[in-house]
Amino acid sequence: MQNLTFEEINESWNKLEELELDDIPQFVDKLGHKQPFVLAYLMTTGSNILNQNEREALLFTGLMIWHISTLKCLEIPEITSELIDEKESKNIKMLEYLAGEPESDFMETVDHIMAKYSQAELLKFVIDKLMSDSEEENEIREDNIGMIVIYLKTIIDCLDEVSIY
Repeated sequence: MQNLTFEEINESWNKLEELELDDIPQFVDKLGHKQPFVLAYLMTTGSNILNQNEREALLFTGLMIWHISTLKCLEIPEITSELIDEKESKNIKMLEYLAGEPESDFMETVDHIMAKYSQAELLKFVIDKLMSDSEEENEIREDNIGMIVIYLKTIIDCLDEVSIY
């Protein structure tokens, strides 16, 4: 997927946030038709640690990411469960590595990772949204933000790998 700008992400996000509640099931159905494994992943991953509000935030944010990724793509081939597993495994290893970093090196390492990440703007935007939702509504527990980010980064990584533009 081509690099998305903050402006493109923000504009698309704002439009989608204005969806009526009645329109969301249709949006979910569309994702399920185009990307069934992505939808299954978003609906089942983390079910043993995330509460209902967190699972809804994961699903809604995943839907947003998928829709935003279609802005610059001619086609997004179907993502396989194997690709999702591969990307999730890499992201969990990255999280484990970061957890082992001394505090003094942590931010430098994160900055280095983000500098090389092709969808840094999208990931930063998603993290900011999750953090603000956590602060404003207490719907997302602070302890679970990291795992939700890993799950969503997995989807971003898959979309980034398979997208044709």
